[in-house]
Amino acid sequence: MHYSTNGDAAACGRTGNNLSLSALEAEVDCKSCQRSLSRVEAAPAKKAPSLAELRKQRQASLEQAKAAAFCFKANWRVRLAARPDRCRLPRGMAPQAFV
Repeated sequence: MHYSTNGDAAACGRTGNNLSLSALEAEVDCKSCQRSLSRVEAAPAKKAPSLAELRKQRQASLEQAKAAAFCFKANWRVRLAARPDRCRLPRGMAPQAFV
């Protein structure tokens, strides 16, 4: 007996009017149909990530690292806290760096 869900063709690929078909797995005698059933039952192995997925992950990690590497606001707060006086405005002239 062959395995078939639709009643037209067997899982092993055989077709014909004289095939005995069954939708119950316990009644299947054809070795090819049984092999195709065991392939369906066996879960596929964990799929390896595609190159596009790996590239996206790498770009995201690089952007996070770049963003975390230097923060202008935090750097400016540190520089202001390190100043002995309350000068806040930067100047372009060398002798007077801050107002």
